[in-house]
Amino acid sequence: MRMDWLVAFRQTAEMKSLTKASELLHISQPALSKQIRNLEVELGAPLLVRSTTGVTLTPAGHILLEGSKNILNEMNAIRREIALAQDEGKSDLTIGSWPSIATIFLPGQIARSQQAIGQLDIKFRVFYCFYDLLTSLENGIIDAALFDDRGVNHSFFSTPVFSEKFFMFVNVDHPVYGNKDEVSFDEIKHENFVMLTEGCDARMLIDQEFSNRNEKMNIALEFELGQSILGYIHANLGISILPEIFIIQMKNTTKAIPIADFGTVREISAITREKSVNRQLGFIFDSV
Repeated sequence: MRMDWLVAFRQTAEMKSLTKASELLHISQPALSKQIRNLEVELGAPLLVRSTTGVTLTPAGHILLEGSKNILNEMNAIRREIALAQDEGKSDLTIGSWPSIATIFLPGQIARSQQAIGQLDIKFRVFYCFYDLLTSLENGIIDAALFDDRGVNHSFFSTPVFSEKFFMFVNVDHPVYGNKDEVSFDEIKHENFVMLTEGCDARMLIDQEFSNRNEKMNIALEFELGQSILGYIHANLGISILPEIFIIQMKNTTKAIPIADFGTVREISAITREKSVNRQLGFIFDSV
């Protein structure tokens, strides 16, 4: 049983609304419904009764809701214990973020700012959805998080770090786009894309761009890792829209094409519980 499915169910059950739960979890309503359906299939029982006025719990849903509270609380406690066990040498700073930022952006910034940060010991943790990032920050498992927090309700300190555009990534031998140096939104809006999952900020922003234009993005496949998507494109099996950060990981078989009228930009911020930690991060990110 995947934890994100359980979180999706619990939020929907408590809010009694798919719409409100999807807003709280920062995923689309179809994606939320899919997670709950997956959970129903795994458990072999319907959990919710859907109607025009909201959702109500089935008998199986009542059982799961009660049990889920303990499961999620125990999981958070386990995560905290593991984090504390790993930090016995006590790392001075633990930063959580998406795989791309943790593997591409942060190592370079740490290396460039080594003299300024001195003996500060820094660790990274990788996350795949907003819920886990914010929960880990709130519970003290991480000291800071890096993501685009616009439109996300939280009470933490937030400081902008960098912004980046989105590009369409294709194989250089793609029959339609392989020889193009630029595309427009209208050219690509009906394509089938290989995309990141809906729990991350990049996917949320792309979905919003399509929604703002009254279009629905066609998804062929979803991957949690951008590197997996780039591998798919390397094999000329699909195309994608990804943030600029992935350009550094492209092979010579792949090209990133600017989307001329794609208005969305990802704005990554450093989010912390304490202002002092935000100031510490300033030594790392002042060269961005």
